[in-house]
Amino acid sequence: MKVAFIGGGSLRLLPLLRGIMGNTPQAFANSELRFIDLKRDRAEAVAAMVKASPEFSKVDSCTISCPANTDEGLKDIDVLYLTMAARREPEETQALFLAHEYGLHASDQLTPNGAFLSMRLGPVILNLARKLEVLSPNALMLIFPNPVAVYSAMVNTFTKIRAIGICGGFNNHRWDLTRALLGRHEFDPKWNVVAAGINHLSFILRGDYMGEDLYSSLCPRIYGPDPAPCKIGELGGWVLYESYRRYGKMIFSSELDGFAHIFPDFAHEWRAKRLASLQPFDPASYGKAWANEMEQRFSDFMKNAENAADFDWDNPPDPELYQKSITDISLPIFKALAKIEPMRIVATRPNNGAVAGFPDKMAMEYTMDIFGSEITPVADQYVPAPFHGLCASLGEFQTLLAQALAERNPELFAFALESYPVQQFTNKRREFFCRMFDLYRDIDPEMQKARKFFE
Repeated sequence: MKVAFIGGGSLRLLPLLRGIMGNTPQAFANSELRFIDLKRDRAEAVAAMVKASPEFSKVDSCTISCPANTDEGLKDIDVLYLTMAARREPEETQALFLAHEYGLHASDQLTPNGAFLSMRLGPVILNLARKLEVLSPNALMLIFPNPVAVYSAMVNTFTKIRAIGICGGFNNHRWDLTRALLGRHEFDPKWNVVAAGINHLSFILRGDYMGEDLYSSLCPRIYGPDPAPCKIGELGGWVLYESYRRYGKMIFSSELDGFAHIFPDFAHEWRAKRLASLQPFDPASYGKAWANEMEQRFSDFMKNAENAADFDWDNPPDPELYQKSITDISLPIFKALAKIEPMRIVATRPNNGAVAGFPDKMAMEYTMDIFGSEITPVADQYVPAPFHGLCASLGEFQTLLAQALAERNPELFAFALESYPVQQFTNKRREFFCRMFDLYRDIDPEMQKARKFFE
């Protein structure tokens, strides 16, 4: 298997690859990994650390390279893994303050803020997909940067390349359910669930834990008339409990921008506390501090890479950057792609009949089985009442964004923003959009023309 990583200098790759190589070394046996990055020295640092890691020695005949240019790196590959970043400071935090001022939630995914962010990275991802059509037409694109739903819909619908939008939410539920129902603050992979909806706002339709059914046995047993507070616990546990208590179905994963649409009062209070912690806020100094912190992290990593052969893996200076990750969604995906065993994940693609009652081209998150090149949606998936209309609106919002990017169409971008189902069609929200255009001056000038629809 030949795998190219765009964003090959990303600091999340070392823990991820250590996890795959440590748990399933045969996934990369007789494989070639290519790290591609505009800053090639960072990709070379990641490559050096991966090759020096104790897990790499377990993998038979795996080579790692850092191609000099993108076209060289994308030729004849089987998988393209995207882990690029589009967020910048101080604009992202300024956008957070701005959204809160207008009573909206801000995030990099299921919000208008995520829509503006997609205008930065979307053209880059579309260009990569166009290159793949020529250089590796059978490759599978794995998209990690948000908004994954927009990019996945764009690539699958407007190019010949297959893509999956992958999200950390897949494994968040294995933390959240364990806290909420088992009273343990730990990741437990033994949960087996089927979920469907919109990325960051999906719902567990059915499932079990070690053979005990989630809804007919486990929830009634744990959630009696007076559930113990320790069983509800942290944010994720609270969200799961409240959604089950009110609607009979649990939210799949506890991303705030998703459940903010269902628990807006709680989300507003949480946002207010977070913003208060950032006061006083000076954009110039905040942006400089953020850039310095990022630069220092890369600088420290690259210094360690220069002495990778002597690196102390048992006592790393920053465990988050160097430790082995066993909870990333990439682990089951690569195990399945290598045909080690079929794996079941929850991820984002155009619907194509997977979730009942939604258009084929709509960007939906649903449960699918993967084995080799086969991707098969699980049967009998739907969106529970009363969330069908909400998910349809959010799905339209993200699907229109995908089309606007693919066609470079500012009118469709404006229509996508108007379709977002909170404070819809109000003058107040149009004012917010105009101020967001002022903030995101770096996006495609053609797409900036959408501003005139809100003036």
